[in-house]
Amino acid sequence: MVKKWIISLIPAIFCGILMTNCNTRTSTVEEVAFVSADSLVVNVDDFVGKEVQTEGYISHVCGVDGMKMKLKSDNGRVMVIVPADTARFDPSINKKRIKVSGIVQETRLTPQYINEKEAEKAVLCHLDETPCKDTAWINGLIRSGEADTISKKCARTLRNVLTEQGKGYVSIVTIVCKKYEVVDED
Repeated sequence: MVKKWIISLIPAIFCGILMTNCNTRTSTVEEVAFVSADSLVVNVDDFVGKEVQTEGYISHVCGVDGMKMKLKSDNGRVMVIVPADTARFDPSINKKRIKVSGIVQETRLTPQYINEKEAEKAVLCHLDETPCKDTAWINGLIRSGEADTISKKCARTLRNVLTEQGKGYVSIVTIVCKKYEVVDED
């Protein structure tokens, strides 16, 4: 009789132990560090691969596919914001101040890359310096004869940045956006 009573308590004791363990676990939700956009661009090596939160003014949302936007810092430094998924950015946030959270990435454009793009006569996107995807616009530039001039101007601008930064590459800072919110409607 005593044995049946003890055996019937075993499941209750086991459940009690499990519930106690579940209730005593602490949540380890990490705070996302806020970094000024200026500091982020200047010290990008410290933040690559990390999730940060920053704030700035959206000066352009890509009209081709809505998958890129340009964020300017208070001192005019620029970074690219891209979505973490296939979502498009709402063009209505253009000319607004936003707070954005996401993972920092850096792309380094070498002199070789600049030379290759110039040799290809590529017209580069002013956001991330990759070849522009707006084929209708590019085809119009080619027909009008302006594509070569714009391509050379892109290469010249990148070479000037290369010299100004003095790093041997042009740094393109990107945030892979997990979330954003408009903080000032200006």
